Amino acid sequence: MTLPSHARTIVIGGGVIGCSIAYHLARQGRKDIVVLERSKLTSGTTWHAAGLVRRLRPSATLTKLINYSIDLYGELERETGQATGWTQTGSLTLATNADRLTNIKRQVSLGRAFGLEAEVVDANRAKELWPLIETDDVIGAVWSPADGRVNPSDVALALSKGARARGVQIFEDTAVTELQKKAGRISGVEVGDHVIAADEVVIACGLWSREVAAMAGAHMPLYACEHFYILTKPLAEVQALGKGAHLPTLNDQDAFLYARDDVEGLLVGSFEPHAKGLPLDRLPKDFSFDLLDEDWDHFMPMMENALRRIPALERAEVRMLLNGPESFTLDSQFMLGESPEVPGLFLMGGMNSTGIALAGGAGKAMAEWIIAGEPTMELNEADIRRFSPEMNVLAALEARIPEVLGRHYDNPYPGRVMDSARGQRRSPIHAGLVAAGAQFEARGGWERAVHFGGEAAHFPLSFCAPAWRGQVGAEVAACRSGAAILDQSALGKIMVQGPDACALLNHLCAAQMDVPEGRIAYTQILNARGGIESDLTVQRHGSETYLLIAGAGEVVRVLKRMRETRGDFRVEFTDVTSGYAILGLAGAKARSVLQATSNTPVPDLKRFQFAPIEIGLARGWAGRLSFTGEEGYELYIPADMAMAAYEALLTAGASHAGLYASGSLRIESGFRAFGHELTPGTTPHEAGLDAFCAVGTGFVGEAALQDHTPARRIVSLLFDDPGAIPIHDEPVYFNGQVVGQVTSAAWSYRFGCSVALAMISGPPRIFCEKSFTADGTWGVEVEIACARYTARATLKPAKEAFQ
Repeated sequence: MTLPSHARTIVIGGGVIGCSIAYHLARQGRKDIVVLERSKLTSGTTWHAAGLVRRLRPSATLTKLINYSIDLYGELERETGQATGWTQTGSLTLATNADRLTNIKRQVSLGRAFGLEAEVVDANRAKELWPLIETDDVIGAVWSPADGRVNPSDVALALSKGARARGVQIFEDTAVTELQKKAGRISGVEVGDHVIAADEVVIACGLWSREVAAMAGAHMPLYACEHFYILTKPLAEVQALGKGAHLPTLNDQDAFLYARDDVEGLLVGSFEPHAKGLPLDRLPKDFSFDLLDEDWDHFMPMMENALRRIPALERAEVRMLLNGPESFTLDSQFMLGESPEVPGLFLMGGMNSTGIALAGGAGKAMAEWIIAGEPTMELNEADIRRFSPEMNVLAALEARIPEVLGRHYDNPYPGRVMDSARGQRRSPIHAGLVAAGAQFEARGGWERAVHFGGEAAHFPLSFCAPAWRGQVGAEVAACRSGAAILDQSALGKIMVQGPDACALLNHLCAAQMDVPEGRIAYTQILNARGGIESDLTVQRHGSETYLLIAGAGEVVRVLKRMRETRGDFRVEFTDVTSGYAILGLAGAKARSVLQATSNTPVPDLKRFQFAPIEIGLARGWAGRLSFTGEEGYELYIPADMAMAAYEALLTAGASHAGLYASGSLRIESGFRAFGHELTPGTTPHEAGLDAFCAVGTGFVGEAALQDHTPARRIVSLLFDDPGAIPIHDEPVYFNGQVVGQVTSAAWSYRFGCSVALAMISGPPRIFCEKSFTADGTWGVEVEIACARYTARATLKPAKEAFQ
């Protein structure tokens, strides 16, 4: 075939991900698709992947994507005649300590929200399922019979065959040498001297994706690591299973191991705690169906774990120690979506060793995004817009990514954080928070104070009552009856200026933006389907000047929406996040403490008003609002004066509170948070925020909300048993049926038990007053680690409904 001069869509990369995207684009009717592969299909990472596919995952999104993949891999062989190697072997996950058992039980409960059944078994049953293992230290296990395995190369070839049958052109030995743009938008690719013009370009080239994206000035923060597994020659114990019989996939996460049978022998791999990063300059230019050097010194500690778990390995002859590169991201979740910097350029990669399991579902999600122009399902945790350009720093990637691989099997405790690449973005008052004993978590590159008890009040981590409960209780009390400083400087700040600033914002935002100067409006930004892309507050500083305050992880999303919406509006917008600190001041004494810092009177503000203020030696402005639901202010101060204001507040008697305290108060108050209750698939009506929509202003998404009667709603939950500790995503039952999932949860110091918000769907009678008890609440159950706990549900905030 001859390279074309134009294509509707160009996919760069012929591994399983690129082939899946091309297949799903064509399956959904997209024509004129070209796939360019620098070497041969399946080269790079796909060909040496282990091919394990487990349905149960720690999140709703991953579970949905993998379930689709499994269904697809069974269909592909019938459609294309190309075998995928899909074999339903089941999987067995071992637990050798109580916390691991709790974690895998939590995944079983999550799976039940999607109709997936798995069985918690004892050590004897685990031994029956996997006769080769030693179980003297196993305290329980989870048997998932619907899991299995595939041949990764065959999956990619089946996808490519299906794509070709639908008209996709695939070119091997065709390396892209440059990307082209026109007026900032992607316009084509260069292959040597040949140019292929394109409407869209998709980068899905594995290890090399970051460098290819950089050709267009796009950011794709991923990095490679070495990944190891051994293959043995045939073992009598495996041969004894009989021809065509297979062991389940084995996961021994406490020993950092996974295993399966392979050609009458065994494949045993690891996610070792001290992983090896891989700079790409170590790879030859023609690296293709190649492997990295064996490193037995590095792998030996994992081999000792394997010999302990599978004694038969003592008698096995190792065929090879395979060392192949894989790519990972900063937060261990893959990335996909349209580049925030380059319209028309779509990016997918950093699969974190789940590429084969995710390829089908993620490829479909990406294809739908390309065609629809926005996501068609909940993809927040994978959405590339969670990464700002500041996070695409090579030194941060080199430091963090080996830790990501090394902690792949960590228990996902509340309060668990990565230790590497810390301190990248710090609040202007960071030094003061350190001196006050803050315990920090890195969120979106920012160091965020979660409480002020230091490490002594943070560890050990647990799925039960956390070590910080008492410390956070004192901070919650300060937010109510005292004056507590909450550092909110990581919140995004976008200045919008110009003659059409009001008109643009009224088109972009659901609430009315034509408010008086000195007013703050709470609003959401919606997509065309009426889903919430972001929620924010908007301050009007002048007739042509607004300041938007968005969530810390939402700046990239909001700026992208603004660029897409600007059109002919005469307006400029600027990210000024680093220019200002935001100090929350919450509690009954907030006003008196604020007054004690200043010789000028504190303005008498009504809720959602702001005005200039002096705080010690600093000048800024104060807004009358608080995300805690308590009395208080947000103080906006130029970054260079923030420490002066902070010190004045401390001298006047203010104390400290962290994110855990504000989170508890937020949930009690029923306040929604983006990424939890608010998502691109959630409408304001479903979130109970339709009162903030200015119907008739023509905002984006308004048409989708017309005659919209929500079939699901956000509710508040109050648990009856103080021993119930929900975290996120737990299934909610009503009359024995799953009707929803927990979206946020925290300990309520007001009620002495857990409180949560949940998205509930199902029969309309759930929301009819007839189903309520006299106080307007009704009973539900929530499943946490395979145990059911009763709770009361209400459409009101918990602190109002359960007084």
